[in-house]
Amino acid sequence: MEITTRERILEAALRLFHEHGFRGATTAEIARSAGIAEGTIYRYFKDKKELFLACVDPVIEEAVRRELAIVGPGSPREITHRRIIERYRVIRENQAVFHILFTEARYHPEIARMLLNQIAAKVSSDEAEIFREAIARGAFRDLPNPLILSVGMTAAIWAMVAAQELSADWPSATPRADLENEVADFFCNALFRDESV
Repeated sequence: MEITTRERILEAALRLFHEHGFRGATTAEIARSAGIAEGTIYRYFKDKKELFLACVDPVIEEAVRRELAIVGPGSPREITHRRIIERYRVIRENQAVFHILFTEARYHPEIARMLLNQIAAKVSSDEAEIFREAIARGAFRDLPNPLILSVGMTAAIWAMVAAQELSADWPSATPRADLENEVADFFCNALFRDESV
């Protein structure tokens, strides 16, 4: 299957945004890396910010889709545990995108706003149902704000994944599957009062 010009632009942009940041990656450099003229970028994207968002938006969409697909029986804690493992996997699979998000969003409030709005629209309504059920059962230690919890947990997982990749001995002998469970247990233990809720 042949890669389209748009896909080449997105691949080059993602790589350069990851390496140089939003400001450091120029459209001229992106075009050169994609093997096209700089003006071609503007046939597909109105500006560099739209190109940036086109690089990260599909990953956010996929992450939300995958996490919302986690259904099945279980307590709020068990459902949350499964969703955290899925979030961990998505972040691990898309480290470059999450690196860009967490390093660039602080310099570009409109990017942070767009991401928060997208997360709030797609995740927090689903999480709200889990939270309502858990609150009714007295499961939570303290009542968390679903949006803040979702973004904060994502940032923490991203940092854990990045730390694992940077250090071959962290954690020294923990297989990846066990680490996913340890991360999920860590958050569930912080959120829920005990195993039965």
